[in-house]
Amino acid sequence: MGVFFFIDDRLVDLDDPASLVKDEYHERFAGREFAPFIRSELCALDMLYAVTNARDGYYKERLSLKGGLSVRSIVPLADHRFSFDADFDPNTQGGFTYRDLYGLKDDIVGYGAARRCKTPARVTRDDPRLHFIEMGYRDSLGRRHRIIERPKIEVCKTCRVLEEPVLGRINTIIDLEVLGLKPPEVFHLSLEEQFAMKLFVIGSSGRQRNHFDAYDSFMIFKYGRPDMKKASGIFKELCARHSSGPSTYAAECRRHLDVMLGNYKKRESLVETAFTEGTISFDAMIEEVKSLYNFGAPPAPD
Repeated sequence: MGVFFFIDDRLVDLDDPASLVKDEYHERFAGREFAPFIRSELCALDMLYAVTNARDGYYKERLSLKGGLSVRSIVPLADHRFSFDADFDPNTQGGFTYRDLYGLKDDIVGYGAARRCKTPARVTRDDPRLHFIEMGYRDSLGRRHRIIERPKIEVCKTCRVLEEPVLGRINTIIDLEVLGLKPPEVFHLSLEEQFAMKLFVIGSSGRQRNHFDAYDSFMIFKYGRPDMKKASGIFKELCARHSSGPSTYAAECRRHLDVMLGNYKKRESLVETAFTEGTISFDAMIEEVKSLYNFGAPPAPD
């Protein structure tokens, strides 16, 4: 080993990672400009393998994945986006809380050491609400093999899973059969909870990546076809925890979406990472997401 905790480094050509891309995505991502994205994808996958295999699978049933990597289980990969962070909630439906997870970083490091992996992992944030573990693949790969960003694990200490999570495989553009692997399996938030959570966090103050949340909400609605009545109930419960009424909070979310329309950097970063580049109008997508807060009910008259 060396760079990766689980993936066999000897099977990876870091100079030409496009050789590992599935045939159906090869034409889209074969250009050298995508090499950092593909290496980042490999790192994110390896990170998930480490999480689910460390301590003999101890964390697999104790964590519930949400966010971009999880949405891949709902949206066809050809219509999704790159995502390199693993966002987890404790699987409170299974009876677990953050105290069952506090040893995650040390167990991952120990797992890697046993497999002679030299990639470091360090806690970069640990406050009453959030715990971040940054995986140091960039240090191991060096400047020659650039990645887009340092993958990290984020665990929300105070979040509570509202519905029974669903076990599912992680979808990827990497041809894992070439590496002799099967996709990592993790527990995901349910379809409706994932959808409601994505709509909810768009209105979170200070959230830098809410344009990705908007895109994910749009795609989940398009392909997952969530039960809007159930999703509405979950959204209302999230608002109640925020001490806001659903109508008031939805209005704030729509305001954040309107602000996105004038944010050139957010528009461009989504274009760079979305697999549907050039096929979706950013403006039309934002307007569609604004309408989703009606959860299937006709909009109230002015």
